[in-house]
Amino acid sequence: MQRSIAYVLLGLAFLTSASVSLADDVGITKARLIQKSEKSYVVEADITQALVWAIKAPIFPDRFQVSELEYINQAGWIVVQATATTSGKPLSAKDELLLPWMRNGASMTVQWLDGSIRQGLFLRSLEGIHIPLKTLMPATRSLGEVVREHFFIGVKHLLFKGIHVLLVFVMVLLASTRNVFKYLLFYTFGQAASMVPVDLGLPGFDLLFTDLLGLILVFLLAVAAARKANTAPYLPLLFLFGLLHGLSYAHETTVLELANDQKLPALFMFNLAVDVGHFFFAGVFLSVFQLIKHIPYGVKIGAYTAGALSVMAFSLVFQEHVVTGNVDMLPFDTTRIATQYSLPVSQAKQGGGQRPRGARRLTNPIMTYLSVEPYEVRQEVLIQARAAVQFLGVDDQGMGSIPIKSLAPVKEGILEVFQRANPIMIDGQPSKPVMARADFVTLGPAGVTVRPEPVIESLDNGIVGLTLVHETPGLADSISVGWRMFSDSVQKVEATTTDPFGGATMILSPDDNQLIWKSRLGGYQVPVIETITIEKKRIPLISILMFLCVAALLAVSAIRKKWIVSRPVLAGAAIAGFVLYPFATYPMDLPWMSHWTPSTQRTSQILNGLLSNVYRAFDVRNESRVYDRLAVSVGGDQLTRIYLENRKALEFENRGGARANVDEVKIRTVDNVKRTANNDFIADTQWSVSGSVNHFGHTHYRQNQYHALVTFAAVGGSWKIRAIELIDEKRVL
Repeated sequence: MQRSIAYVLLGLAFLTSASVSLADDVGITKARLIQKSEKSYVVEADITQALVWAIKAPIFPDRFQVSELEYINQAGWIVVQATATTSGKPLSAKDELLLPWMRNGASMTVQWLDGSIRQGLFLRSLEGIHIPLKTLMPATRSLGEVVREHFFIGVKHLLFKGIHVLLVFVMVLLASTRNVFKYLLFYTFGQAASMVPVDLGLPGFDLLFTDLLGLILVFLLAVAAARKANTAPYLPLLFLFGLLHGLSYAHETTVLELANDQKLPALFMFNLAVDVGHFFFAGVFLSVFQLIKHIPYGVKIGAYTAGALSVMAFSLVFQEHVVTGNVDMLPFDTTRIATQYSLPVSQAKQGGGQRPRGARRLTNPIMTYLSVEPYEVRQEVLIQARAAVQFLGVDDQGMGSIPIKSLAPVKEGILEVFQRANPIMIDGQPSKPVMARADFVTLGPAGVTVRPEPVIESLDNGIVGLTLVHETPGLADSISVGWRMFSDSVQKVEATTTDPFGGATMILSPDDNQLIWKSRLGGYQVPVIETITIEKKRIPLISILMFLCVAALLAVSAIRKKWIVSRPVLAGAAIAGFVLYPFATYPMDLPWMSHWTPSTQRTSQILNGLLSNVYRAFDVRNESRVYDRLAVSVGGDQLTRIYLENRKALEFENRGGARANVDEVKIRTVDNVKRTANNDFIADTQWSVSGSVNHFGHTHYRQNQYHALVTFAAVGGSWKIRAIELIDEKRVL
């Protein structure tokens, strides 16, 4: 009994001691994968000492050997390292890493041997944190890779629930032997013709809906075969089915990140795979038909069988996909590719952020935080009120508090002392802050908060928060701070540095007073604002000329009532035109095409670029620079209004100078794109904005969703936003 009580007390003691470290931890660990050589990699993770037990050796593919974990102590923070080497193939997009960590997720930064950097946020599953490397490798794909992938997708879809196999089977039953291939060409030309409306940006349908219509067509053809009806009335339906099928596949591919010049080739190869499969099965079924046509009622039995199977397939597809709402029927890999600059934030709701050990209370009289971000370096300091007045030369003996009238002099004085005593060098040059402020703050579950109203501050419990912002051209490479704020009561200072790739903590003392930060990864490029230009339209000139020739020959033949050119030659010319349509295109500058209403897919690309530019314009603090950056993507009278609205939206509650960094802008839906009388365009758009804030060593994650009518226009060869009419806004993280 006494032993059990002892175990319980020990457990409670452990939980109590760990609560300070764990209570505020959201469970997202910053980690890095660095390629050291062609076949050597290092994995690093930053973790507090209390959570070292949660980090285990990463699991690489079987051809790799992974070293034991190494631990580098940085005054309470630990950098955990493991090295992976191989004598076989290096890591590829087909590989996946598994982090068997007891953490909610990992913010992974990867630097490849060529210097390219990718970032992504990955959440935990039952096995651990899966890191699919295809999301962290350069996303550029060749045209050859795209056409091969979509051809094999077409091959797989050919067998989906037997829809296309049944279609070919009933066509063999319905048509004479020599006409089967001719009639299947109606479907082929329907699929080929779908490339034209897709190229023009016309919307498509869900492939599930089209395949259900295909099963209805199979049933109708089976009934016609059983009755030995005339085939001619069904040929337009075959053409229509092929047309809708191509449009539907193009609609499904909108979830993929295909380049504009890869979309039509992808559709063509999918259609080609389906057509080749049709003709292959037609040859197989014709061989079987030679056997069953001699059986009494053989054709009728085959027709009844096909009709029954079409009904069964319809019921099965309806049950598995329509009833359950699962409309995804294609083996698409829709894993989002992490971009070079963005850090996607999970939509899973998570409270708080990554807090330092001192988020609820000071563990030292002075704690300093250095946040390195694109375009700025921010120094933040928490100073116990008693230490602050001592640095000001005030005799604090017998003092218990600071009266309200003395708060302002204390804040101004300690800010001046700090700037004089602790010079900062950024990239080898002395730097002066563009903003410096001091506030009395409180510590709590939400981190550091500026006290809204002045109160009498206790010397022992009161805290002064200092914030100094230094502007930089991009992301700093190196920073050094010569710390000289020491006294008899302050002999050590806990210093935490945070950058886009990780964090570290060290202890400063009079004998070791240099706070040094160096970029962990070289070659990092900050997000840039680029003009969203109006792309030149790629015109399938050769195909258009061939179609015009075929149409002209058909018209002349109809007038003369005589075929000038044989039908096989005309069909061959039309097929050649469709084959060349997605590949033989030429960019042409047609100004009048800027007045065409862009497709929803193109609108999504335009608005994603424009809105990303709008949010990234606020990465800098200087108002004139913000205006200049906004002017790249915003035109007209909206510039000032958008500036004011977004400046307010990016303010982070009452946190004394911290700003939200926008990590990702993602267009979710674009509906109902309309052209106005003055040649502007209005799109009903929904998008999400993900971002984060580093504040006194504490990372807060945020994600908002917006629904608005966005007006945009072509101005001087580029796209610009004219107006944003907000319909709804909600915070999801």
